[in-house]
Amino acid sequence: MEATSKTRAVTQNTFKSAWKYLTSKRMQPILFVEVAALILLGLSIMPGGFDYKGYFHPLAQGCFSCTYNPYFTEWFMRPFGFFSWHTSYLIFSAVSIVIAWWSARRLGGSPFVVLTSATFLWVLWLGQIDVLPALGLGLAWWALQKERSVLAGLGLLLLATKPQLGGFIIVMLVLWGGWRTLIIPALGAGLSFAIYGLDWPLRWMSYTPQTTFGGTAWFYIAPAWLLITLIGVFFIKGRREQLHYIVAATMVGAPFLGAYSFFLLLLFPVRRWEIAVGYIPFALMGITGNQWWLGLLLAQPLLVMVRLLRENYQPFSLFFWRQSQPETPQNLA
Repeated sequence: MEATSKTRAVTQNTFKSAWKYLTSKRMQPILFVEVAALILLGLSIMPGGFDYKGYFHPLAQGCFSCTYNPYFTEWFMRPFGFFSWHTSYLIFSAVSIVIAWWSARRLGGSPFVVLTSATFLWVLWLGQIDVLPALGLGLAWWALQKERSVLAGLGLLLLATKPQLGGFIIVMLVLWGGWRTLIIPALGAGLSFAIYGLDWPLRWMSYTPQTTFGGTAWFYIAPAWLLITLIGVFFIKGRREQLHYIVAATMVGAPFLGAYSFFLLLLFPVRRWEIAVGYIPFALMGITGNQWWLGLLLAQPLLVMVRLLRENYQPFSLFFWRQSQPETPQNLA
C-alpha cells in the first residue's frame, strides 16, 4: 500500500512538473511554433476548408452576399482573394494562428491552449473566420489599456463582422472607451452605405435568420436566457473578467450553436477543467458520428461564468463599467 502511495505521489509530481515546464513562458513560443507548423502541414494534406471554399473565398473575391456575414466583412478578406482557394485557405489558416497567438497574449490567455483546443482546430478545419472578431476583441482591449480609444474602434468594426458574437461586447467596450471608439465604426458604416446602398442591412437580414434554427424551441428561448445570464456581469469586479463573462454568456445564449466560436473563451485565463470539458463533445462526435454531441459544449461557458462569479464577486453596481482594473504586466502583455 505504501509503495502504491509513493508511486502515485511520484506520478502526480512528475505530471505537475511537466505541466509547469510546458506552460512556462520560455517553452510557450517554441511549442506554439512547432505545433502550428504540424497543423499547417496537416491542413495542406488533408481535405478541409469546406466553409472557406464555399463561402469565404468567394467573399474574398468580392462576392459580399455569398456569406451570412455583414457585407463589409469582405474588406478584411480581400487580400486573400488573389490566390486560388486552397492556397488562400492555407495562408488564411496561418494568419489565423498568428491572430490566435496575438489575441491570447493581449487578453491573458495561453496561446498554446488556444492553438490545441478542439474548437480552434475546428475553425481551421472548416476555414471559418472567427479569428476576425477574435482580433477585434484583442485589439480593442489592448487599445483601451493604452488609452487609444480611436484605435479601439477598429476592433469594434472587426467584432461587428460576427455581430451575434460581438454585439454585447461592443456595447461594453464603448461604455469603457467613450464616444471616440465610435469614430472608425461610424466611418465604416458610412462607407458601407456608399458602396452597398442604404438598404444593405435589410438585404443582409432577409436571409441571415435562416442560420439561427428558426422554428425550434431554443430559437425562442435563447434571447430571454441571454438577457437573464447577462445580469451576472453587474456582480463581477475587474474589466477583463467582465469581458470574459460577456463572451461566455453570449455563447450560452446564442440561438445558433457555432461550436467553432467557442475558442474565444480560451483567449482569456481559464482553468484546466474548463479546457478539458471542451474536448469531450468532439470526442463523442468522433466516436458516434453524431454532431448533436456538440451541444454539450455549452458546459464550457457555463463553467466559466460560474467560476468568474465565484472568484470575482462584487455587490451589484449600475456603474460597473466605470471601475478601473489594476494595470499588471500580464494584462498588458
